[in-house]
Amino acid sequence: MKYFRTAINTLLWGSGALLWLGLSTLCAFPVLYFWPGKDGQRVRKFVYIQSKGILFFIRLCAKKLTVEKTDAPLGPCVVTANHQSALDLYTVAALGFDNVLYITKGWVFKLPFFRFVMNGAGYIDAEKTPPQIMLEQCRKAAQNGCAIMLFPQGSRKNPQARFKSGAFFLAEQLNLPVVPMAISGTGKMLPVGSIWLRASRVVLKQFEPISPRSYSGELGHLKMAQDVKKKIMDFVNTQEAK
Repeated sequence: MKYFRTAINTLLWGSGALLWLGLSTLCAFPVLYFWPGKDGQRVRKFVYIQSKGILFFIRLCAKKLTVEKTDAPLGPCVVTANHQSALDLYTVAALGFDNVLYITKGWVFKLPFFRFVMNGAGYIDAEKTPPQIMLEQCRKAAQNGCAIMLFPQGSRKNPQARFKSGAFFLAEQLNLPVVPMAISGTGKMLPVGSIWLRASRVVLKQFEPISPRSYSGELGHLKMAQDVKKKIMDFVNTQEAK
């Protein structure tokens, strides 16, 4: 029964998700190409709508999808989450953030399917963008009301990897609240290197925002990274031990 469910998830719901991504991009391309909105805001809204669609398919694949939310900051913020799966990119939409600037690895910008959307939305290549330029791009995005999304672990190959401090240094420099997000179950649903969508219990949890002002000193962002990792991973490890 387990293998039958995996096959149905992959062949039916997985194919449906890919079809949704392809057709929605094809239909929206003319509008987004000629009228991307201020600094790509219309493209980022489109990504939010696409992500809500992918969440629908994740819900179909999952044994259960649970979303636990708190009140989001009224203004721009830095959203940080653990990283388990290629599906994680779409999960932030479950929190209701519809104007998100992603900072991600450069290989995503090389994919023919994603290249137009990534560039049109103004997303940042973490590997090619110098730190000072990245800081200024994020400052401008924050002034335009964007939430800035990063996966501090950098890679999904080691779900227990340390949180790098760049996201927290960014929040400190821009004085933006940090919104920790825990992602549990996506790594079991779509493991690294697999194309098979397994039925798993997926839990997404948004924690209360954290102010960088709560961490003083030159190394405050390092302490914040440690505290956020502990908060997120304690929750994830508890969920996945059930």
